[in-house]
Amino acid sequence: MVLDENVKKIILGKLKEWEGETITVARLGELRELITKKTGKHKFVPYTNIRKWIREVKKESKAMEKARPEKGGKAQAVPQPSTPQIPKHTGPVVVAMQPSADISSKAVISPFADRVYFQNLTYELSAMRRNLERISKQLDELEAQLKEMGGK
Repeated sequence: MVLDENVKKIILGKLKEWEGETITVARLGELRELITKKTGKHKFVPYTNIRKWIREVKKESKAMEKARPEKGGKAQAVPQPSTPQIPKHTGPVVVAMQPSADISSKAVISPFADRVYFQNLTYELSAMRRNLERISKQLDELEAQLKEMGGK
């Protein structure tokens, strides 16, 4: 979820006010009420989300402080990533394909996850079977009622 700039400002103001103090549940409630009052949103946001927002705002403020130049000094030059120079080659180009770490890590599923997944599937199938049996009984009852009405 992308955090609104207004919410970020509110959280940053409260963090400066509470600097050096621990953030308790009461303070989280106070922060939630302040955010609700000023933005008109997030009335029932859980405290875990507020904690995540606080971490995000802290991280962004630290990054902004590092990027901001010091008084009287110049901004630190950020080295630009340079692209490697590819030598010109007249022969055939051979590219070695290496599997990326992302793909190989996603492909491996833990045995525990497999077991839970199959248990969930089994539970869903049994629930469907019970519903089908219930529907079948209701259809049999309706069929019997129709025969009685038609026979009269």
